[in-house]
Amino acid sequence: MQPGELTMPYLLVLIALLLASLSEPLSLEHLRHLDWQRDMRPGQRCPAKCQREQCPDARLLQSCLWGQVRDLCGCCWECGNGEGELCDPEPRTGSMFFGQCAEGLRCKAPRRDPTMKADPKPVCVCTKQEILCGTDGKTYENLCQLRAVQHRLGEQKKVMVAHHGPCTAKPVITYAPGDIIALEGSNILLSCEVSSYPVASIQWKKEGDSTFLASEGSNRAIQANGGPRRFELTAWLQIHKVGPDDAGVYTCAARNTFGETSASARLHVIHRGFQRGRELPKKINEAHSTSINEAESEDDEDYEGQPSGYMYL
Repeated sequence: MQPGELTMPYLLVLIALLLASLSEPLSLEHLRHLDWQRDMRPGQRCPAKCQREQCPDARLLQSCLWGQVRDLCGCCWECGNGEGELCDPEPRTGSMFFGQCAEGLRCKAPRRDPTMKADPKPVCVCTKQEILCGTDGKTYENLCQLRAVQHRLGEQKKVMVAHHGPCTAKPVITYAPGDIIALEGSNILLSCEVSSYPVASIQWKKEGDSTFLASEGSNRAIQANGGPRRFELTAWLQIHKVGPDDAGVYTCAARNTFGETSASARLHVIHRGFQRGRELPKKINEAHSTSINEAESEDDEDYEGQPSGYMYL
């Protein structure tokens, strides 16, 4: 056997082991942990003397989204890991790769899913899971998310806790209905997502009608459900076997005690015998947004999401 033939299998094994060790995503922030602790082996204790000359450059840490923390050896400053990011549970485990969680977060392994073979990796979890209203008028799921905004803005704008609980505000349409071109006899679905506190009520109305659409009609059905996020409500308008009379503009109107807002979409119905050579109406990707609150400025946008519209045969 030639020497090269004996070396090749060992080389392939080494490459496979290297790829397996890099199975977890590795970010630039994680690489910073290797400078100071690159010579440390699993289970080895921190050096008795801190070698600050091997610490990361302080200028690299100015943009830490979740703030700075001391490393596991208590020597160097490093970027703290944020909510949901991988972390090192305890120094005693000998794991010094992913780093520590930022202030207000702790490293915790999620509950094991019996359907998964591998055990879940520990991630950073905010210790105080309480909804807060910031002085910027935005609702935060917890104190850690508010602190992340504080670090990102720096000294430019201070964001503090205005009060516990969500911010009270008029509804905001986060996902507006979009225009649809449908063949006669097909089924269509218009969707509208609204965020607000108190939670808003949603109603649908067709242009030209004096009243809102009933929850059930001859070929229409309206449903609403909470979500997908907290303090959000999603409403659907489904029309079965659309016909020429169903064509028109449909408006999703949301209301709570602090105000009202709306967004509209147009339904185009194409006859089944439509000739292929003729040009189809152009689908408009941006929904028509109209504010019901007359005191609101015309330049104020009522929704932040993208339009949605579905047709299925």
